[in-house]
Amino acid sequence: MPQFNTAGKRNAEWEIPSGVFVVTLKAGDLVNAYAAGWVVRVSEVPVIIQVAVWEENYSFELAQECDHFVVQILEDGQQLVARHFGRNSGRDMDKLAGFETHPGISGVPILGDCLAHLECEVIFRRVFGDHMVLVGKAIDSTVNTAGRALIYHHKDYQ
Repeated sequence: MPQFNTAGKRNAEWEIPSGVFVVTLKAGDLVNAYAAGWVVRVSEVPVIIQVAVWEENYSFELAQECDHFVVQILEDGQQLVARHFGRNSGRDMDKLAGFETHPGISGVPILGDCLAHLECEVIFRRVFGDHMVLVGKAIDSTVNTAGRALIYHHKDYQ
């Protein structure tokens, strides 16, 4: 339920600029990926990244146990990829099936088709409201293309 009465209005929180990402994580033998808009760089040296996982997502269950996660930065034009990872549940399907992936250093799958990725080791996790925050120290990263990052616009995902 929204915190504010926004019936018929634009929600201010959806106007905060953000990129569009796919986060993959692994807990034991279980793997999942989800679309994320709440990814933040916490530190530059060392590179530390924060992601948020909604409590309703299957990934929330894995986030409680995972040691590593990978943030894939989607490229401008990859809205369909974001929709796939955001609208389907890992409880019902293998969301990575049909996508080219390769294992990162930690074994967490990395999408082959993305602008860039950062593989992180979890150093902190905590639930805030309806999300769990994972903070991870980057252990590997790669820029795959010279493209531009996909920017989140709420209307693209309605």
